[in-house]
Amino acid sequence: MDSGALSYTGIEGSKNMVEISKETMNRANGKVIHTTMEDWDYPSSYYHMVVSRLALHYISDIESMFDKIYNSIEQEGTFIFSVEHPVMTSSYGIHKAEGFKQDWIVDNYFHTGVREQEWLGGTAIKYHRTIEDYYTGLQKAGFSIESLRESRPREENFQNQETYKRRMKIPLFLFMKAKKI
Repeated sequence: MDSGALSYTGIEGSKNMVEISKETMNRANGKVIHTTMEDWDYPSSYYHMVVSRLALHYISDIESMFDKIYNSIEQEGTFIFSVEHPVMTSSYGIHKAEGFKQDWIVDNYFHTGVREQEWLGGTAIKYHRTIEDYYTGLQKAGFSIESLRESRPREENFQNQETYKRRMKIPLFLFMKAKKI
């Protein structure tokens, strides 16, 4: 909203995060609703832009989700999202010995579906998809893909060469931008 949005509707599955948003987003033109993306009743042709940050890899039926989002966006509207990069989600079962992971094994890339990852003392269920799955899913929903980015590191953003070189090994995130046509 600081960049000029007239209103904001957030969908959040965590009650704790909804409460935090009430504290941090104290504006009349923004609201956060406690529900899941799958259960949300998407209004038809309502939004100018839909943004999803690191959430779609938790959704089992991505094509249905893309259809819902497409139908909720007005003509010429934009959908922008980020997910963990598929080279990351393909191989959750491979663990580092100690310290930072130095070598990356991409395995089972084309075996899409459920992946389990240990996260914050629990197990997170995510869904691995290929880049092609995201791309064709958007197309099937009716979107025109405008941009695909893979979070290539920029050297000036790192305090030391060691971290920069380690981050140049694989992309951590996938970003896509699509337009309703």
